[in-house]
Amino acid sequence: MLDAIKVNLEKITLERANQGLSAHELSLKAGLSKNVVSNVERGYVKPRLHTIGKIVNALGKRLEDFIEK
Repeated sequence: MLDAIKVNLEKITLERANQGLSAHELSLKAGLSKNVVSNVERGYVKPRLHTIGKIVNALGKRLEDFIEK
């Protein structure tokens, strides 16, 4: 069940920072608006798995790297 998947959004933010990317740069790589990336990172919205997938792919990572165990 997809609703049971918990993605660690803080790890996504940390990975973005470690790669030296701004939220705007990540949004361009992911094909999303800067507001979407910022709102996801801040936890203001509950993103769809597809949106999270775009973000982690843009970071060159796998979704599994950000799923809480």
